[in-house]
Amino acid sequence: MRPPRSFAPLFIAGLAAACGSIPNDPPPPNGRGFAPAAVLRGTVVYSGPHPCSMNGHIVGATILYVFDRRNPPPPAGLASTPVNFGVVTGDVLFANEPRNPSATMYCPAQNGITDTITASAPFSIAPFAGGSYLIQSFYDLTGDYLPNFKFRNLPEQGDIGGGDIDTADALKPTNAGNPNYLPHFIPVDVGTPVATDAGLPGAIPNFKLPDTGLIVDNLTVTVGAPLAFTRPYFFPAGMAVSFDTGSGTFTATELQSSATPPTSRKNIKGTTSTDKNLDPILTIPQDLQVLAGSVDNMTEGNVNHFESALPRLLLHGALPKAEIPTALAQPFHFQVGVTAAGAFSVWQDALFDAGKQKWVAQDIPEGGGVPSLWPLVVLTKLVDDPTHTLDPSSITQQGGPTAPVVILQGITLLGGDGMDATKPDSLFNTGQAEAFGLLFDPASGRPTVFPQDHLTVLIRPAVLCFDTLFDSTNPDKRGTLVAPFLVGTSADLANPQTAPIVPPSVLTNAAISSLVNGAVQGCMPTGRYAINVVYPDGQAWTVPNEAGSCSGREGATDYDKLSCTLQPRPVLYSQGLRAVVEIVKATDPTHCVASPKAPAPPATPSVCMPH
Repeated sequence: MRPPRSFAPLFIAGLAAACGSIPNDPPPPNGRGFAPAAVLRGTVVYSGPHPCSMNGHIVGATILYVFDRRNPPPPAGLASTPVNFGVVTGDVLFANEPRNPSATMYCPAQNGITDTITASAPFSIAPFAGGSYLIQSFYDLTGDYLPNFKFRNLPEQGDIGGGDIDTADALKPTNAGNPNYLPHFIPVDVGTPVATDAGLPGAIPNFKLPDTGLIVDNLTVTVGAPLAFTRPYFFPAGMAVSFDTGSGTFTATELQSSATPPTSRKNIKGTTSTDKNLDPILTIPQDLQVLAGSVDNMTEGNVNHFESALPRLLLHGALPKAEIPTALAQPFHFQVGVTAAGAFSVWQDALFDAGKQKWVAQDIPEGGGVPSLWPLVVLTKLVDDPTHTLDPSSITQQGGPTAPVVILQGITLLGGDGMDATKPDSLFNTGQAEAFGLLFDPASGRPTVFPQDHLTVLIRPAVLCFDTLFDSTNPDKRGTLVAPFLVGTSADLANPQTAPIVPPSVLTNAAISSLVNGAVQGCMPTGRYAINVVYPDGQAWTVPNEAGSCSGREGATDYDKLSCTLQPRPVLYSQGLRAVVEIVKATDPTHCVASPKAPAPPATPSVCMPH
């Protein structure tokens, strides 16, 4: 939030105006005046347990995040930060609640007081430009919220979620308690809509503010949904896959892990790193060539053959055992379990069909009988900073007016086949679980939730580049799919053929067409990519994060002592700079030139590059 302007200049301006007419100075770039802005005002309504207190104050606060409706946060969008945010402190919200005067935190729920209370308080957030916004909110019941740190800037277990939502819709029997339900956030339109491209489905228009600014009043933010699960803490590993054409089986081997320094550079060929503590856990060439899907028959062998060519991640739930005591203590205070059992909850995605009034289980856009599973795993490009001087922690994700957001999407696999956890995590076994009806109950509309201590994730051989997210004048926020090769050899073991790697049906899939405006052939942009695990309720975890490295003001990271050199504090190695995937230069330099000979892909498209 921006601090309020001083009253002194307003008083001086009043004196000057009394002496004569003062012309209005236009806003930049033509002047030094202030552009008109808007204020959002309303009421926070809380329904939940009694808050904790200590030192005569209520612990925690209500956090109100305001997002551009064209670019909401995951899983619905890609926003990593809100447009603005507000805070209503616990002391203000719970004005009549008793407070514990001692320095020990007292929590009524831990002392047998479990009834639900209701409280309300006003809020005000400013400034805003004209636009359409969404308000997401939560009450920080534990008092751990820190907006500037990735490991403390989202709700955690015990916090109370909500926002400016349609509460009647959330309470419907088909929605209440359904893990696939996404709240209907009520749009907050600020200003007068301006005509936009009528040909863009579902386009949100631009909005213009009056010259006098605007107050958008009487908003209601409801906070009342307790979060039952911890954030999905994890540390990643890179895997290598070998395929046996005779048996049609593959073997996946973990070669690199962010928990330890590398002993060799197996599976990370081509990295630009010059320090073993910065080596990625997996590298992917920017001209990655994979197999097309099976044309003749989706046998287990053919499916395994297709899968064996895809980059593969293993995400270990929780943290390495040696790091857990440090992670539980301050400054981290992670809610991480001593064991990894059930660290992830895995289930099939479903969408509600309003016409049929029922939930419909979803497959991945590529089809093939492979279910779309939560949690979502997405890789996001970090800013290019080879010397680690601009961003010593090396955790800043790329995205802004001069640099597009670039992502790789993962495919989450089921552990085993839903019945036998000892079976391999594979596309085929995940598909079989759906085929045998193990994932979703169509009668109740609810999925089966599988607790897992790990996630296996396949990385698609293409990036999505979003270069209009920060252009307020462009209503089309969709990205461009960029794949090194659009066609390839099919995965059929008996009768391989030439087939599309990106089937045309994928681009017409509703989930993809709302996100992608088209596909082009080109090399993927090189660089380091963070790994994000996201659930439908917005709970998420990202590596690398501040827990694993030191910022410039803390000094360099001492990897021998696992501390910062200037301002000592512990460092969790598994959450640090090794916890990335790196896209490296092409295996064949002729693939990524400006005017290649067919069928080699062209250079990385400009839509994916900083400008």
